[in-house]
Amino acid sequence: PSENLNAINLEESINIQFEKQVFSWDTSAAEEKKQQQTNADDVDAAYVMGNGTRAIVYGLQTQAVQNMLDFDYICRRSRPSVAAIVYDFAAGDYHAQFYWGSKTIMIPVFRDLESALKLNEIDGGNDCIDTVVNFASQRSAFKATRDMILNFHSDIRHISIIAEGIPERLTKKLMFLARKYNVIILGPSTVGGIKAGKFRIGNTGGMLDNIVSSKLYRAGSVSFVSRSGGLSNELSNIISSQTDGVNEGMAIGGDRYPCTTFMDHLLRYQQEPTCKILVVLGEVGGTLEYDVIDAIKAKRLTKPIVAWCTGTCADYFSYDVQFGHAGALAQSLREKANAKNEALSKAGCFVPESFDDFGKIIRVIYNKLVSTGVINAAAVQKRNSIEPPPIPLDYHWARKLGMVRKASSFLSGISDERGDE
Repeated sequence: PSENLNAINLEESINIQFEKQVFSWDTSAAEEKKQQQTNADDVDAAYVMGNGTRAIVYGLQTQAVQNMLDFDYICRRSRPSVAAIVYDFAAGDYHAQFYWGSKTIMIPVFRDLESALKLNEIDGGNDCIDTVVNFASQRSAFKATRDMILNFHSDIRHISIIAEGIPERLTKKLMFLARKYNVIILGPSTVGGIKAGKFRIGNTGGMLDNIVSSKLYRAGSVSFVSRSGGLSNELSNIISSQTDGVNEGMAIGGDRYPCTTFMDHLLRYQQEPTCKILVVLGEVGGTLEYDVIDAIKAKRLTKPIVAWCTGTCADYFSYDVQFGHAGALAQSLREKANAKNEALSKAGCFVPESFDDFGKIIRVIYNKLVSTGVINAAAVQKRNSIEPPPIPLDYHWARKLGMVRKASSFLSGISDERGDE
Protein backbone atom coordinates (compact mmCIF):
# COMPACT_ATOMS: atom_id res chain seq x y z
CA PRO A 1 0.00 0.00 0.00
CA SER A 2 2.76 2.48 0.88
CA GLU A 3 4.46 1.83 -2.49
CA ASN A 4 1.20 2.54 -4.32
CA LEU A 5 0.75 5.73 -2.32
CA ASN A 6 4.26 6.87 -3.24
CA ALA A 7 3.55 6.16 -6.90
CA ILE A 8 0.34 8.20 -6.73
CA ASN A 9 2.15 11.09 -5.04
CA LEU A 10 4.92 10.97 -7.62
CA GLU A 11 2.46 11.01 -10.52
CA GLU A 12 0.51 13.88 -9.02
CA SER A 13 3.65 15.94 -8.42
CA ILE A 14 4.89 15.34 -11.98
CA ASN A 15 1.50 16.29 -13.42
CA ILE A 16 1.49 19.50 -11.38
CA GLN A 17 4.99 20.36 -12.59
CA PHE A 18 3.97 19.51 -16.17
CA GLU A 19 0.95 21.85 -16.07
CA LYS A 20 3.07 24.75 -14.80
CA GLN A 21 5.38 24.64 -17.81
CA VAL A 22 4.96 25.40 -21.49
CA PHE A 23 6.32 22.81 -23.91
CA SER A 24 6.50 22.89 -27.68
CA TRP A 25 7.02 20.16 -30.25
CA ASP A 26 6.95 22.50 -33.24
CA THR A 27 10.18 21.87 -35.16
CA SER A 28 9.55 24.45 -37.89
CA ALA A 29 11.03 27.31 -35.88
CA ALA A 30 14.06 25.23 -34.95
CA GLU A 31 14.49 24.19 -38.58
CA GLU A 32 14.32 27.82 -39.75
CA LYS A 33 16.88 28.80 -37.15
CA LYS A 34 19.10 25.94 -38.27
CA GLN A 35 19.00 27.22 -41.86
CA GLN A 36 20.09 30.66 -40.72
CA GLN A 37 22.97 29.46 -38.59
CA THR A 38 26.30 29.06 -40.31
CA ASN A 39 28.63 28.49 -37.37
CA ALA A 40 30.24 25.12 -36.75
CA ASP A 41 28.51 24.65 -33.40
CA ASP A 42 25.33 23.43 -35.08
CA VAL A 43 26.85 21.39 -37.90
CA ASP A 44 26.02 18.20 -36.01
CA ALA A 45 22.34 18.73 -36.80
CA ALA A 46 23.06 18.27 -40.51
CA TYR A 47 24.08 14.64 -39.97
CA VAL A 48 21.25 12.22 -39.28
CA MET A 49 21.58 8.45 -39.15
CA GLY A 50 19.00 6.62 -41.22
CA ASN A 51 18.18 3.52 -43.23
CA GLY A 52 20.62 4.61 -45.90
CA THR A 53 23.57 5.23 -43.57
CA ARG A 54 26.51 2.99 -44.40
CA ALA A 55 29.67 2.62 -42.35
CA ILE A 56 33.26 1.50 -42.57
CA VAL A 57 34.51 -0.48 -39.58
CA TYR A 58 38.13 0.44 -38.86
CA GLY A 59 39.79 -2.59 -37.29
CA LEU A 60 39.17 -6.31 -37.66
CA GLN A 61 36.29 -6.52 -35.18
CA THR A 62 34.30 -9.36 -36.71
CA GLN A 63 31.89 -9.76 -33.80
CA ALA A 64 30.99 -6.07 -33.84
CA VAL A 65 30.40 -6.28 -37.60
CA GLN A 66 28.15 -9.32 -37.15
CA ASN A 67 26.24 -7.50 -34.40
CA MET A 68 25.61 -4.58 -36.74
CA LEU A 69 24.47 -6.92 -39.52
CA ASP A 70 22.11 -8.81 -37.21
CA PHE A 71 20.59 -5.49 -36.17
CA ASP A 72 20.18 -4.51 -39.83
CA TYR A 73 18.41 -7.78 -40.54
CA ILE A 74 15.85 -7.54 -37.75
CA CYS A 75 15.22 -3.90 -38.75
CA ARG A 76 14.54 -5.16 -42.30
CA ARG A 77 17.10 -2.89 -43.90
CA SER A 78 17.39 -3.44 -47.62
CA ARG A 79 21.20 -3.62 -47.49
CA PRO A 80 23.86 -4.04 -44.77
CA SER A 81 24.99 -0.97 -42.86
CA VAL A 82 28.60 -2.20 -42.98
CA ALA A 83 30.02 -1.37 -46.39
CA ALA A 84 33.61 -2.42 -45.72
CA ILE A 85 36.26 -3.22 -43.13
CA VAL A 86 39.65 -1.53 -43.00
CA TYR A 87 42.47 -3.53 -41.45
CA ASP A 88 45.96 -2.03 -41.76
CA PHE A 89 47.70 -5.37 -41.17
CA ALA A 90 45.84 -7.36 -43.81
CA ALA A 91 48.10 -9.18 -46.27
CA GLY A 92 45.99 -7.77 -49.10
CA ASP A 93 42.45 -6.92 -50.07
CA TYR A 94 39.98 -9.77 -49.63
CA HIS A 95 36.37 -10.54 -48.65
CA ALA A 96 35.22 -11.81 -45.24
CA GLN A 97 32.14 -13.96 -44.74
CA PHE A 98 29.31 -12.90 -42.44
CA TYR A 99 25.72 -13.91 -41.79
CA TRP A 100 22.70 -12.03 -43.11
CA GLY A 101 19.88 -13.84 -41.35
CA SER A 102 20.31 -17.49 -42.37
CA LYS A 103 22.30 -16.60 -45.51
CA THR A 104 25.92 -15.58 -45.87
CA ILE A 105 27.26 -12.39 -47.43
CA MET A 106 30.76 -11.15 -48.23
CA ILE A 107 32.09 -7.88 -46.82
CA PRO A 108 35.22 -6.43 -48.49
CA VAL A 109 38.32 -5.93 -46.35
CA PHE A 110 40.84 -3.25 -47.40
CA ARG A 111 44.25 -2.28 -46.14
CA ASP A 112 43.54 1.46 -46.27
CA LEU A 113 40.59 3.81 -45.90
CA GLU A 114 41.07 5.40 -49.31
CA SER A 115 40.34 2.10 -51.07
CA ALA A 116 37.24 1.53 -48.95
CA LEU A 117 35.84 5.00 -49.69
CA LYS A 118 36.10 4.33 -53.42
CA LEU A 119 33.02 2.13 -52.96
CA ASN A 120 31.07 5.40 -52.97
CA GLU A 121 31.87 5.72 -56.67
CA ILE A 122 30.15 2.42 -57.44
CA ASP A 123 26.41 2.40 -58.13
CA GLY A 124 26.60 5.80 -59.76
CA GLY A 125 27.76 7.50 -56.59
CA ASN A 126 24.42 6.88 -54.87
CA ASP A 127 25.90 5.06 -51.90
CA CYS A 128 26.09 6.86 -48.56
CA ILE A 129 29.30 5.63 -46.93
CA ASP A 130 30.03 8.57 -44.62
CA THR A 131 30.43 6.97 -41.20
CA VAL A 132 33.45 5.29 -39.59
CA VAL A 133 33.33 3.08 -36.49
CA ASN A 134 36.91 3.36 -35.23
CA PHE A 135 38.06 0.36 -33.19
CA ALA A 136 41.72 1.40 -33.26
CA SER A 137 43.59 0.81 -30.00
CA GLN A 138 44.40 3.51 -27.47
CA ARG A 139 47.89 3.91 -28.93
CA SER A 140 46.77 4.45 -32.53
CA ALA A 141 43.25 5.89 -32.21
CA PHE A 142 44.38 9.53 -32.22
CA LYS A 143 46.60 9.19 -35.28
CA ALA A 144 44.03 7.14 -37.17
CA THR A 145 41.22 9.62 -36.44
CA ARG A 146 43.40 12.63 -37.21
CA ASP A 147 44.36 11.19 -40.59
CA MET A 148 40.73 10.39 -41.37
CA ILE A 149 39.72 14.00 -40.76
CA LEU A 150 42.63 15.61 -42.57
CA ASN A 151 42.58 13.36 -45.63
CA PHE A 152 38.94 12.36 -46.04
CA HIS A 153 36.81 15.07 -44.43
CA SER A 154 34.97 15.58 -47.73
CA ASP A 155 33.67 11.98 -47.56
CA ILE A 156 33.44 11.22 -43.83
CA ARG A 157 30.79 12.96 -41.74
CA HIS A 158 30.82 10.91 -38.55
CA ILE A 159 33.52 9.03 -36.62
CA SER A 160 32.91 6.99 -33.46
CA ILE A 161 36.02 6.43 -31.33
CA ILE A 162 35.62 3.36 -29.11
CA ALA A 163 39.08 3.41 -27.49
CA GLU A 164 39.57 4.51 -23.89
CA GLY A 165 42.56 6.30 -22.44
CA ILE A 166 43.32 8.83 -25.19
CA PRO A 167 45.22 11.73 -23.52
CA GLU A 168 43.07 14.82 -23.01
CA ARG A 169 45.43 17.10 -24.93
CA LEU A 170 45.10 14.82 -27.98
CA THR A 171 41.33 14.74 -27.61
CA LYS A 172 41.29 18.54 -27.67
CA LYS A 173 43.27 18.48 -30.91
CA LEU A 174 40.64 16.16 -32.41
CA MET A 175 37.89 18.50 -31.22
CA PHE A 176 39.59 21.41 -33.00
CA LEU A 177 40.01 19.46 -36.23
CA ALA A 178 36.42 18.15 -36.06
CA ARG A 179 35.02 21.68 -35.84
CA LYS A 180 37.37 23.00 -38.50
CA TYR A 181 36.45 20.32 -41.04
CA ASN A 182 32.82 19.77 -39.97
CA VAL A 183 33.27 16.14 -38.96
CA ILE A 184 31.30 14.78 -36.02
CA ILE A 185 33.22 12.69 -33.48
CA LEU A 186 31.39 10.52 -30.97
CA GLY A 187 33.64 9.62 -28.06
CA PRO A 188 36.37 8.85 -27.23
CA SER A 189 35.62 6.07 -24.77
CA THR A 190 32.14 5.44 -26.12
CA VAL A 191 30.19 2.27 -26.80
CA GLY A 192 28.51 4.14 -29.66
CA GLY A 193 24.90 4.96 -30.32
CA ILE A 194 21.76 3.68 -31.98
CA LYS A 195 19.01 5.01 -34.22
CA ALA A 196 16.20 2.60 -33.44
CA GLY A 197 15.10 0.61 -36.46
CA LYS A 198 17.71 2.19 -38.70
CA PHE A 199 21.38 2.13 -37.67
CA ARG A 200 23.55 0.74 -34.91
CA ILE A 201 27.13 1.73 -34.06
CA GLY A 202 29.22 -1.30 -33.17
CA ASN A 203 28.07 -3.18 -30.08
CA THR A 204 25.59 -0.57 -28.84
CA GLY A 205 22.58 -2.14 -27.15
CA GLY A 206 24.37 -5.32 -26.13
CA MET A 207 23.46 -8.82 -27.25
CA LEU A 208 20.73 -9.41 -29.80
CA ASP A 209 18.25 -10.66 -27.20
CA ASN A 210 18.60 -7.34 -25.38
CA ILE A 211 18.05 -5.47 -28.67
CA VAL A 212 14.82 -7.39 -29.20
CA SER A 213 13.59 -7.08 -25.61
CA SER A 214 14.31 -3.32 -25.71
CA LYS A 215 12.40 -3.07 -29.02
CA LEU A 216 15.26 -1.24 -30.68
CA TYR A 217 14.32 -2.78 -34.03
CA ARG A 218 11.66 -0.06 -34.48
CA ALA A 219 11.51 3.60 -33.51
CA GLY A 220 9.74 4.96 -30.45
CA SER A 221 9.08 8.46 -29.11
CA VAL A 222 11.90 8.92 -26.57
CA SER A 223 15.50 9.94 -27.34
CA PHE A 224 18.28 9.85 -24.79
CA VAL A 225 21.88 10.92 -24.38
CA SER A 226 24.14 9.39 -21.75
CA ARG A 227 27.70 9.55 -20.53
CA SER A 228 27.95 5.85 -19.81
CA GLY A 229 27.73 3.15 -22.46
CA GLY A 230 26.66 0.47 -19.99
CA LEU A 231 23.93 2.68 -18.54
CA SER A 232 22.75 3.52 -22.06
CA ASN A 233 21.82 -0.16 -22.40
CA GLU A 234 19.94 0.08 -19.13
CA LEU A 235 18.22 3.24 -20.37
CA SER A 236 17.02 1.40 -23.46
CA ASN A 237 15.49 -1.27 -21.22
CA ILE A 238 13.84 1.30 -18.95
CA ILE A 239 12.44 3.38 -21.80
CA SER A 240 11.09 0.35 -23.70
CA SER A 241 9.33 -0.96 -20.58
CA GLN A 242 7.75 2.41 -19.70
CA THR A 243 6.98 3.89 -23.16
CA ASP A 244 6.64 2.92 -26.80
CA GLY A 245 10.43 2.72 -27.07
CA VAL A 246 13.64 4.52 -28.02
CA ASN A 247 13.86 6.87 -30.97
CA GLU A 248 17.60 7.49 -30.76
CA GLY A 249 20.23 7.04 -28.08
CA MET A 250 23.84 8.19 -27.87
CA ALA A 251 26.61 7.59 -25.33
CA ILE A 252 29.04 10.51 -25.54
CA GLY A 253 31.74 8.75 -23.51
CA GLY A 254 33.10 9.07 -20.01
CA ASP A 255 36.19 11.19 -20.69
CA ARG A 256 36.59 14.66 -19.24
CA TYR A 257 36.33 16.26 -22.67
CA PRO A 258 34.06 14.31 -25.04
CA CYS A 259 34.20 15.52 -28.64
CA THR A 260 30.40 15.85 -28.78
CA THR A 261 28.38 17.02 -25.81
CA PHE A 262 24.85 16.52 -24.52
CA MET A 263 23.75 19.63 -26.39
CA ASP A 264 25.04 18.44 -29.75
CA HIS A 265 22.62 15.54 -29.63
CA LEU A 266 19.76 17.22 -27.77
CA LEU A 267 19.54 19.93 -30.45
CA ARG A 268 19.17 17.22 -33.06
CA TYR A 269 16.47 15.50 -31.00
CA GLN A 270 14.70 18.84 -30.65
CA GLN A 271 14.47 19.08 -34.44
CA GLU A 272 13.30 15.47 -34.89
CA PRO A 273 9.50 15.43 -35.30
CA THR A 274 9.10 11.81 -34.17
CA CYS A 275 10.92 12.48 -30.87
CA LYS A 276 8.60 13.72 -28.12
CA ILE A 277 10.57 13.23 -24.89
CA LEU A 278 14.24 13.93 -24.14
CA VAL A 279 16.18 11.96 -21.54
CA VAL A 280 19.56 13.03 -20.15
CA LEU A 281 21.68 10.77 -17.96
CA GLY A 282 24.71 12.66 -16.71
CA GLU A 283 27.12 11.95 -13.91
CA VAL A 284 29.29 13.56 -11.27
CA GLY A 285 32.08 15.69 -12.73
CA GLY A 286 32.12 18.19 -15.57
CA THR A 287 29.71 21.00 -16.39
CA LEU A 288 27.99 19.81 -19.58
CA GLU A 289 24.62 19.66 -17.82
CA TYR A 290 24.72 23.43 -17.28
CA ASP A 291 24.76 23.91 -21.06
CA VAL A 292 21.44 22.05 -21.13
CA ILE A 293 20.09 24.41 -18.48
CA ASP A 294 21.16 27.45 -20.51
CA ALA A 295 19.48 26.00 -23.62
CA ILE A 296 16.21 25.50 -21.72
CA LYS A 297 16.28 29.11 -20.50
CA ALA A 298 17.00 30.31 -24.05
CA LYS A 299 14.05 28.23 -25.40
CA ARG A 300 16.36 26.22 -27.63
CA LEU A 301 15.05 23.07 -25.95
CA THR A 302 11.27 23.09 -25.61
CA LYS A 303 10.39 19.40 -25.28
CA PRO A 304 9.98 17.72 -21.86
CA ILE A 305 13.33 16.63 -20.42
CA VAL A 306 13.76 13.89 -17.83
CA ALA A 307 17.24 14.18 -16.31
CA TRP A 308 19.42 12.60 -13.66
CA CYS A 309 23.09 12.78 -12.72
CA THR A 310 24.57 9.65 -11.19
CA GLY A 311 27.19 9.70 -8.46
CA THR A 312 25.14 11.34 -5.70
CA CYS A 313 26.75 8.97 -3.20
CA ALA A 314 30.04 10.86 -3.59
CA ASP A 315 28.76 13.43 -1.09
CA TYR A 316 28.83 10.80 1.64
CA PHE A 317 32.59 10.34 1.35
CA SER A 318 34.96 12.56 3.32
CA TYR A 319 37.37 12.64 0.36
CA ASP A 320 37.14 13.15 -3.40
CA VAL A 321 35.93 10.03 -5.19
CA GLN A 322 37.14 9.08 -8.67
CA PHE A 323 34.57 6.79 -10.27
CA GLY A 324 35.19 4.53 -13.26
CA HIS A 325 35.12 7.22 -15.93
CA ALA A 326 38.01 9.61 -16.38
CA GLY A 327 35.61 12.56 -16.14
CA ALA A 328 33.65 11.23 -13.16
CA LEU A 329 35.36 13.38 -10.53
CA ALA A 330 33.89 16.55 -9.06
CA GLN A 331 36.56 19.26 -8.99
CA SER A 332 34.22 21.86 -7.51
CA LEU A 333 30.90 22.03 -5.68
CA ARG A 334 29.25 22.95 -8.98
CA GLU A 335 30.32 19.63 -10.50
CA LYS A 336 28.76 17.46 -7.82
CA ALA A 337 25.86 15.28 -8.89
CA ASN A 338 23.43 16.65 -6.30
CA ALA A 339 24.20 20.24 -7.29
CA LYS A 340 23.60 19.49 -10.94
CA ASN A 341 20.38 17.59 -10.21
CA GLU A 342 19.08 20.54 -8.21
CA ALA A 343 19.98 23.00 -10.97
CA LEU A 344 18.33 20.84 -13.64
CA SER A 345 15.17 20.64 -11.55
CA LYS A 346 15.03 24.41 -11.07
CA ALA A 347 15.45 24.88 -14.83
CA GLY A 348 12.32 22.81 -15.49
CA CYS A 349 13.64 19.29 -16.04
CA PHE A 350 11.84 16.38 -14.43
CA VAL A 351 14.40 15.09 -11.92
CA PRO A 352 13.65 12.12 -9.65
CA GLU A 353 14.72 11.90 -6.03
CA SER A 354 16.68 8.76 -6.88
CA PHE A 355 17.43 6.63 -9.92
CA ASP A 356 14.71 4.20 -8.76
CA ASP A 357 12.07 6.73 -9.85
CA PHE A 358 13.72 7.53 -13.18
CA GLY A 359 11.63 5.11 -15.20
CA LYS A 360 8.45 6.01 -13.33
CA ILE A 361 8.79 9.68 -14.26
CA ILE A 362 9.40 8.78 -17.91
CA ARG A 363 6.22 6.69 -17.83
CA VAL A 364 4.16 9.53 -16.29
CA ILE A 365 5.35 12.04 -18.91
CA TYR A 366 4.74 9.54 -21.71
CA ASN A 367 1.19 8.78 -20.54
CA LYS A 368 0.52 12.51 -20.29
CA LEU A 369 1.61 13.06 -23.90
CA VAL A 370 -0.50 10.13 -25.12
CA SER A 371 -3.59 11.40 -23.28
CA THR A 372 -3.15 14.90 -24.71
CA GLY A 373 -2.60 13.62 -28.25
CA VAL A 374 1.01 14.77 -28.61
CA ILE A 375 1.88 11.10 -29.09
CA ASN A 376 -0.59 9.41 -31.42
CA ALA A 377 -2.12 6.38 -29.68
CA ALA A 378 -3.00 4.67 -32.98
CA ALA A 379 0.59 5.05 -34.19
CA VAL A 380 1.83 3.59 -30.91
CA GLN A 381 -0.44 0.59 -31.31
CA LYS A 382 0.83 0.09 -34.84
CA ARG A 383 4.46 0.28 -33.69
CA ASN A 384 3.86 -2.17 -30.88
CA SER A 385 2.48 -4.71 -33.36
CA ILE A 386 5.77 -4.84 -35.28
CA GLU A 387 7.66 -8.07 -34.68
CA PRO A 388 11.26 -8.66 -35.74
CA PRO A 389 12.17 -11.59 -38.00
CA PRO A 390 13.89 -14.45 -36.15
CA ILE A 391 17.67 -14.70 -36.28
CA PRO A 392 19.09 -18.24 -36.42
CA LEU A 393 21.59 -18.99 -33.66
CA ASP A 394 25.19 -19.71 -34.64
CA TYR A 395 25.94 -23.40 -34.16
CA HIS A 396 28.81 -22.91 -31.72
CA TRP A 397 26.80 -20.44 -29.63
CA ALA A 398 23.74 -22.71 -29.63
CA ARG A 399 25.90 -25.65 -28.58
CA LYS A 400 27.38 -23.59 -25.76
CA LEU A 401 23.85 -22.83 -24.57
CA GLY A 402 22.95 -26.52 -24.75
CA MET A 403 20.30 -25.97 -27.44
CA VAL A 404 21.77 -28.42 -29.98
CA ARG A 405 23.82 -31.59 -29.83
CA LYS A 406 26.04 -33.53 -32.17
CA ALA A 407 27.67 -36.93 -31.94
CA SER A 408 31.42 -36.89 -31.45
CA SER A 409 33.55 -37.42 -34.54
CA PHE A 410 36.96 -39.05 -34.55
CA LEU A 411 39.62 -38.34 -37.15
CA SER A 412 42.78 -40.39 -37.16
CA GLY A 413 45.94 -39.11 -38.76
CA ILE A 414 48.01 -42.23 -38.00
CA SER A 415 49.64 -43.85 -41.05
CA ASP A 416 51.79 -46.97 -41.52
CA GLU A 417 54.73 -46.54 -43.86
CA ARG A 418 56.62 -49.79 -43.13
CA GLY A 419 55.83 -51.22 -46.53
CA ASP A 420 56.16 -55.02 -46.82
CA GLU A 421 58.16 -55.49 -43.66
